[in-house]
Amino acid sequence: MQEDPRLSHLQSAPLGQLIAATRRRLKQAAWRLLAPMDLTPQQYWILMVLLEHGPHSLHDLARKVWIDDPTACRIVKALVDRGLLLSGPDPDHGRRILIQLGPEALSMEKELRGVSTRFRAALEKNLEAKEQEQVRRVLLKVIGNMDALDEGSEAPARRAKRAS
Repeated sequence: MQEDPRLSHLQSAPLGQLIAATRRRLKQAAWRLLAPMDLTPQQYWILMVLLEHGPHSLHDLARKVWIDDPTACRIVKALVDRGLLLSGPDPDHGRRILIQLGPEALSMEKELRGVSTRFRAALEKNLEAKEQEQVRRVLLKVIGNMDALDEGSEAPARRAKRAS
C-alpha cells in the first residue's frame, strides 16, 4: 500500500495527536454517511446500540456510547421528538425509564445497518485480522491508561474536599 502524502506530518506525531486525528476523521466520515438521514454521529450510535442490543436505561445507553448522562438525555429527547425513540417506565424497575426504538427508527433499520457495514468496511480496509486485534489491544491499553490517570487525579481532589 502506498503512503498518503497528506499523512506524512503524522508519521512522527505524538500518540495523543494521532489518536485525536483518527477520532476527527472517524467523526467526519460518519457525518458524511449520516447526512442523508439527518442524524448526528451520536444519534446514530445510540440508535445502533438499541438496534443491536435492545432497550436500555438512559445510564446504560450513555455508558455504551461513551457520553455522560446529561448529553445522552438531550440526544434521546431529540430522537423521541423525531419519533425515532420511545421512552417509558421499565417494568422491571419502578423508577427507571427504558428507551427503545420507535417505529420510525425500525423502518430505517436497513439504512442504519448499511451505514454500519460501509463504515466498518472502510475502517478495517487493508487491515488483516491480526492487525485489527493488535489495534484493539493497544487502544484498550490507552483507554486503561487514561482511566488510571483520571483515578490518580481525582484522588487528591477528593482528599482535599474531605479535609475542608
